[in-house]
Amino acid sequence: MYIAFIVILMLAGLFFGLKFTQVTENNDPVMAVLFKGLTTVCCIVISAVAVFHTTDRHFAVLLMFGLFFGFLGDELLALRFVFTEKFSLCFLSGAMSFLVGHVFYVVALYSIAPKAWIAAIPLLIIAMLLEYQNSKKHDLRLGKLYFPLAGYCAFVCFMGVSAVGTAIFNFSIGTLLFGIAGVSFIISDSILSVQCFSGNPTNGKNRAVHITYWLAQFLIALSALFI
Repeated sequence: MYIAFIVILMLAGLFFGLKFTQVTENNDPVMAVLFKGLTTVCCIVISAVAVFHTTDRHFAVLLMFGLFFGFLGDELLALRFVFTEKFSLCFLSGAMSFLVGHVFYVVALYSIAPKAWIAAIPLLIIAMLLEYQNSKKHDLRLGKLYFPLAGYCAFVCFMGVSAVGTAIFNFSIGTLLFGIAGVSFIISDSILSVQCFSGNPTNGKNRAVHITYWLAQFLIALSALFI
């Protein structure tokens, strides 16, 4: 029965995500806040279901908290287009909320694969070099946000490569899903940085950001069911 409920939640999340894309491209920031939040709420509810249908409840609870802070980050980032005079504040607050969420993910990952760092460290170096190349290629104009966003980017990359390391050292369907989610998060944030700081935002980049982001969120929510 709960599987049918999860399928319904995933379909609802797809609907809300499509509506978010539509209202964003129609320049309706208030409705964008609503639909973006509802999409992530579907992920949170899936993770809540997983708490009661997993062999590792501690892991599932950590993921649920991570997704909750992702929800806060979603709303704060969306609000920067509603309260344009507080654009930077909303952006940084949203990034900090996501950072807290990633801390929960990292704690969850290393609770089931303490040796994941062995693979994560060399992968992190590669990921950061690629991020640096991305920033140079698109001439990102970060200004005063350079150092805080560089730190945030480094931690997102660390979470992503730790997820890959976890899949290597404690392989299961759940850790594989989380590993794919980790890579998707890195890709999403890379596209987001280009969308926000290259001076050339496009609807195509906006879609790519959210497709990869919500793929990551839904896979993380589902991963606890298979741990």
